[in-house]
Amino acid sequence: MRAHDKAWVVTVLMGLGHLRAAYPLRDLTHEGVVIYGSRRTTPDPEYGIWRRLRRIYYASSKAGAIPVIGKALVGLLLAVQRIRPYYPKTDQSRPNLAVKFLKRLVQKRGLCRSLRDKLATAPYPAIHTFYATAVAMDTLEPPVPGPQQDQYLLICDADFNRVWVPEDPKTSRIRYLAPCTQVRRRLLAYGVPDEAILMTGFPLPKENIGSETGLEVLKADLFERLLRLDPAGKFFSYHERSVLGWLGYDSVPADRARHFTVMFAIGGAGAQTEMVKKILAGLGDRIRKEEVRLTLSCGIQKKVFEHVLGYISETGLRGEIDRGLQIVYDQDVYAYLDRFNAHLRRTDVLWTKPSELAFYCGLGLPILMADPIGAHEELNKRWLREIHAGVSPAGPLEACGEWLFDLRENGRLAEAAWDGFLKARKLGAYKIERLIRTGEFKEGASPLEL
Repeated sequence: MRAHDKAWVVTVLMGLGHLRAAYPLRDLTHEGVVIYGSRRTTPDPEYGIWRRLRRIYYASSKAGAIPVIGKALVGLLLAVQRIRPYYPKTDQSRPNLAVKFLKRLVQKRGLCRSLRDKLATAPYPAIHTFYATAVAMDTLEPPVPGPQQDQYLLICDADFNRVWVPEDPKTSRIRYLAPCTQVRRRLLAYGVPDEAILMTGFPLPKENIGSETGLEVLKADLFERLLRLDPAGKFFSYHERSVLGWLGYDSVPADRARHFTVMFAIGGAGAQTEMVKKILAGLGDRIRKEEVRLTLSCGIQKKVFEHVLGYISETGLRGEIDRGLQIVYDQDVYAYLDRFNAHLRRTDVLWTKPSELAFYCGLGLPILMADPIGAHEELNKRWLREIHAGVSPAGPLEACGEWLFDLRENGRLAEAAWDGFLKARKLGAYKIERLIRTGEFKEGASPLEL
């Protein structure tokens, strides 16, 4: 692996997950994060392919309905959504239908050829957060003779389809940046050589962590969060010595905040927007009594924001906006991510479907798991349960004003926050930067080890 001062960071806008993975790497970028498949970065006729892929993605994410806009594209999406069981362990290296569909799009339809030409303008390695762009760079012939660029592919889920790996993984130039151990296992099952797998962890926002060695911001935020999530002292009765040792404090204050803050993150495709009305109904009285604060993360779609405002008005909570009720929304995706990350520091419970946000448990955030959409989110949910960082709703949405407070009172939310901090890797952004700039990589056994 060669050392470079910069890298291409390439992503796509299919929901927010792939962009959320790329954004913490923006300090590495040669020309800023490249959002490929957008009108600005992609010429016709290839732009039409990406536009149709996005339409299929958003339709399937919201309602499971696939519009009739091209058999090959629909076939690709449906094939990508299937993930074979990992056990019993078998050789899963044989290319599936999704791999073949993608190869056809690259070779016959010209998918990513303009990206290949763009990346060839500067000899930096490329970090991809979406499988199609990485596999295309591995498949297409370079536009000019010379040394080929290093290609890295960051996996954005705890398990994933065979399409993330090219047809012949043993001859591929792609190196994989893995967020967790299950990803390594699956890559090996798909035939990827062990030396091509780098256990970096998912790149979390550095502004929520602090320095790579001190984790000052994360530790301070987590200590305050644990105090708010443990009003009865049940969690600290078991874990006080461990918390003080890991986080660097001398004692636990006796006082506890009366309120705590829940963020409900609506999926980037607008999935589960309709849940907001029931959550507002369940928490409305608690919000008015200043017992809980609710942050609604609406993403970048104006129609999602407008729906949420409508639900707030219907439940009579308009007067609580910017008091017990906060809204995170911006049509500019980078401004939105900045606001989202800032609000996370004041969040005590992250309520979301188990998307890439599952990895944010590494910040010491308990993940309250909404219903997953798709096989990869089902497996993210399983991963959260395995490390005890995910909590399932204990009752219907309309009763969240009851069971959320019970989960807080019995220490379960604090336990999930602490388990996520201890068990999920959180230094991915720093590890990837060091890999690019020095050409060296050290995995480390501990999620807290750089």
